[in-house]
Amino acid sequence: MLRKNRILCILLALSMILAMMTGCTQNSNKEETSKESESANEKSDYSYHWKLATTEPQDYYMVQLSQKFIDEVNKRTGGKVTGEVFASGQLGNLVGALEGLDMGNVDIVMDGISSLSEVNEMFNVFGIAYLYDSKEHQYNFWDNSFEEVTDIIAEGSGYRLVTVIDGLNRNVACKKPLYNFQDFQGLKIRVPTVTSYMRVWELLGTAPIAMSLNEVYSSLQTGVIEAQENDIAMTNNLGFYEVAPYAVMSEHVPYEASLYFSEKAFQSYPEELQQIILEVGKEIMLESREMISNIEKESLEKMEKDGVTIIRPDLTEFREATKSMRDEYSYAKPILDLIDKAKVD
Repeated sequence: MLRKNRILCILLALSMILAMMTGCTQNSNKEETSKESESANEKSDYSYHWKLATTEPQDYYMVQLSQKFIDEVNKRTGGKVTGEVFASGQLGNLVGALEGLDMGNVDIVMDGISSLSEVNEMFNVFGIAYLYDSKEHQYNFWDNSFEEVTDIIAEGSGYRLVTVIDGLNRNVACKKPLYNFQDFQGLKIRVPTVTSYMRVWELLGTAPIAMSLNEVYSSLQTGVIEAQENDIAMTNNLGFYEVAPYAVMSEHVPYEASLYFSEKAFQSYPEELQQIILEVGKEIMLESREMISNIEKESLEKMEKDGVTIIRPDLTEFREATKSMRDEYSYAKPILDLIDKAKVD
């Protein structure tokens, strides 16, 4: 009888232990499920108000596309993301805007990709003369290597490119006709304060002068400079052909811009938002290509109507004189290799 009682006691004890263990497991599962649910809610329940800084004027097509980017992200997030564009350097020059991006006072910066060489030498690669053989080569590179290249840039600079806004190639507006490579020797030409741009014109044998854009018109008038380099749309808009009526199509550097996020901030965003940002960025990239084709056509028509003389020199010597830039910027070899890989036969 005692033996039976002992067995019953043992069985009851085991039963109680099993019940307690089951209860703990169920509570643990409930807690984990609750935590997962809370985490999911946190990811879907977000709110941001972005400040986008750019030095470009409000009516510039790249600024208009920047606003469209914010509007479209706002729409696709159901209003969780809002934002505004501060154009014409309202939040400071490029370096100041990027400092704001680093500190979190600015959320997005829009500017030329090569222009960021002012803060990180990695971006010099996009200012190499004759980097692409053609627009087809350029588009093929970005279409096939966008993710890989932007990862390389984010790791090396701390900035995440989420699109590529297409632009026109840079050309020359000059006070006198320049028909060939020899005519460029010793030319006093205004160049932006971009390291790679200055290097292009040094290699081409000119006397480049760094100067702010608002000084160019008067400097051309007074002869302080003989020429300036820019894309034909910008040159048209700023009236430079009025005092430098020769358009020399040197096509030396392609102008490309982007929208930059701090990599740290971008990675802190919910995955859903990151995906939306990149989807909209791709659409903006494709739209910019259509826009730039029309802008180039309209600009050339206006130039001809205004009596601008358009000169198209043989560029063989120009390419030869600047090819050493690839070796000078060998630290960007992974990007250069991808550009070469994208060449179109």
